[in-house]
Amino acid sequence: MNLLDWLVLLGAIVGVAAYGTWRTRHTDNLNTYLKGNSTTKWGTIGLSVMATQASTITYLSLPGQATENGIAFIQNYFGLPLALIVVCAVFLPIYRKLGVYTAYEYLGQRFDRKTRLLGAGIFVFQRGLQAGITIYAPAIILSTVLGWRLDLTIVCTGLLAIVYTVTGGSAAVNLTQKWQMGVIFGGMLTAFVILLTKLPADALPIAGALGKLQAIDYNPDLKVRYTVWSGVLGGFFLSLSYFGTDQSQVQRYIGGARLREGRLGLMFNALLKIPMQLFIVILGALLFVFYQFQPHSPVVYNQTQWQRQLTGPEAESFRALEEKYATLHAAKQEKIRAWATAQNATDPAVTAEARRDMLAAQSAADAVRKEARTALQAADPTTKKTKDSDFVFIHFILT
Repeated sequence: MNLLDWLVLLGAIVGVAAYGTWRTRHTDNLNTYLKGNSTTKWGTIGLSVMATQASTITYLSLPGQATENGIAFIQNYFGLPLALIVVCAVFLPIYRKLGVYTAYEYLGQRFDRKTRLLGAGIFVFQRGLQAGITIYAPAIILSTVLGWRLDLTIVCTGLLAIVYTVTGGSAAVNLTQKWQMGVIFGGMLTAFVILLTKLPADALPIAGALGKLQAIDYNPDLKVRYTVWSGVLGGFFLSLSYFGTDQSQVQRYIGGARLREGRLGLMFNALLKIPMQLFIVILGALLFVFYQFQPHSPVVYNQTQWQRQLTGPEAESFRALEEKYATLHAAKQEKIRAWATAQNATDPAVTAEARRDMLAAQSAADAVRKEARTALQAADPTTKKTKDSDFVFIHFILT
């Protein structure tokens, strides 16, 4: 990274937090502090709800997951729009009518104090664990790629968030999350455009032929992880519990100017959440195609740790894995080109055989990549804390 990279990175991180702290420095009203500004419009509510659900893990890990397993993960969100309709029709009017500050205050009014404290306690414990993971997972990646100390990365990230949230409360969170989403979308759109300029014309057919574009699966087998049925049914109840009762979400939409603003903010998410996630997983599928045409595609995307092993005591075995993968990768490229040529053939049997050869070459290369990951984890147990797929997108950005 050069000086300009550092200025942009630190300017965005510190600048957004400083802006939120400064704009909300005079927040002295309890309603504003806990619920946000009473004049907050539906657009701000919608972006804040979206930003709260989508952590850094989403944007770093999901493209890599799609690179490895395709875009079927998108089915997990199929139940979300239905859940948000129920929240708008049932949950939100109750919260607004009672004028509660938290979802658990409703439990106290409906039942008793012990029920309220139990609900709030479970939330604090569960959300504390999630917040820890939300900071810890990207901190591992950033510290590995950029050479930062892991403990300092975690502490600085946490302290920065604490400063502006404690200073300005919910109003500061709503305000800063608009800019955070702008940075995220701007960065991902830029990466997407750059990626498109580097892809062959037949990128999508190649991704489809290699099984990366199967978004819908109607298989009733319960052992299949991502299907329409698990997405609609499981996604509905998961989203209903999260958006309807989790204070991190409830706090975002109960403080709008009117009931209508909260509803429009939630419907904003109902309409845009699936297209946004689809964009992210398609980005991952295209990343997969991009690396098929790179002459030196990495056998492992966590290159910082891999390069350390190339200078370590087991360097010879790691170089052997690299060379083996490079040979299979070159053979796979030939099979991909042969399949692309066979697409123009009039004989379906020729096309089918070319596709079988391409898939076999892909399986052989994947087997070596799996072997390399296992070897890296054995040599450096700290790499077990993350999946190699988490490094795909950031590897593309940095290189």
